[in-house]
Parts: sequence; C-alpha cells; structure tokens
Amino acid sequence: MGSPAAAEARQDARVNCRVMVEYECVKDFLVDYCANMSVGGMFIQTERPLEPGTRFKLRFKIPEHEELIETTGEVRWAVGAEASGKMTPGMGIRFDHLDDNAVAAVDQWLSSWGDEEYP
Repeated sequence: MGSPAAAEARQDARVNCRVMVEYECVKDFLVDYCANMSVGGMFIQTERPLEPGTRFKLRFKIPEHEELIETTGEVRWAVGAEASGKMTPGMGIRFDHLDDNAVAAVDQWLSSWGDEEYP
C-alpha cells in the first residue's frame, strides 16, 4: 500500500470533520466515516482500505445540505491496520468530479469550520 508521503501534493486545504460515507467497489457495499475533507477529496477511516488506484462510487451527506452528494473517486494512498500505531488506518480519496452545486455546498460547509483547516 502507498503512503501519504507518496501522495500527490494537495490542491485544496483539508478540514477535520466526521461524515458518514457509503461506498461500493466490485461487489462490496461499505460504510465508514471520513476524518477530513476538501472539495477535492477526503480521508476515509477504515480498517479495510482499498488498494491505491482503485476507483469506486461513493456518496455522503453533509449537514445543512438536503441532497445526497454522489460521485466517483480514486484511492490515492492507503494505510493498513498494521500501521495503526503510527497513523490512522484508512485511505486518501481524490474525487473524480463534483457538480457545481456539490462543490458550492461542500465549500460553504467546510468554510464554516473556521480555523480547523490544515494543509
């Protein structure tokens, strides 16, 4: 599995948050929580991260936004449970595309978190 150090440089600031994410890959339907998010992607906490390069469908709902946000994404890096003493197990996801309404909703919601941003 890859590591955050091997991931591409982020273009958007990430904000710590906790949102339930439903995703499906091949025949599996999984539910986990994201630990941080930007308009470009998220980190999903999971003991069962998918392999880097894996593409899948995902959906999530952010507070104060009525519509479910649905998109596809790609695993850019992953940390397995064996590294849990050093890092939280999970996977960094890059969204393929969010429509304009979803981008505006995510951006507005994340900016309401104020100074919890980190690069």
